[in-house]
Amino acid sequence: MTSERKKNEAELALAFKALLKEQCYGSQSQLADALATQGFKNMSQAKISRLLSKLGAVKMRNASNQVVYILPDELAIPKSRQAIQSVVVSVKHNNTQIIVKTGIGGAPLISRMLDSMGESAGILGTLAGDDTIFIAPIDVMKIDQITEDIKRLLDV
Repeated sequence: MTSERKKNEAELALAFKALLKEQCYGSQSQLADALATQGFKNMSQAKISRLLSKLGAVKMRNASNQVVYILPDELAIPKSRQAIQSVVVSVKHNNTQIIVKTGIGGAPLISRMLDSMGESAGILGTLAGDDTIFIAPIDVMKIDQITEDIKRLLDV
């Protein structure tokens, strides 16, 4: 790969990240149009899709309640109870693991918060999909208490 091509790809990645940080692009065609206005022409859907995948972008609701692409490092821990209440739908267990259901795109956010509490909250680890979190409790004999603690924490 030539140094000119590497430079162009680096500039594209920087421009792409900057657009995602604006949190207002909900489709790949919107991203392609925005990049075109910055001089990046011929941005196909496939190329946009590869960039989104390479950067690990996900779709989530922004402050205006629009579903938009964001970067994972933009997933901050919610600061208010109201923000958490609006994301978490339910917390249940099956005597082995605890399951938290969230709105679409909310699981990585809540999972990060729960992981940060760790073993002090009885959480061995979490695994998040788009709208479901699997929680491995430290001790399944205490799963009822851990579940109640999580419900209280999430105000569910």
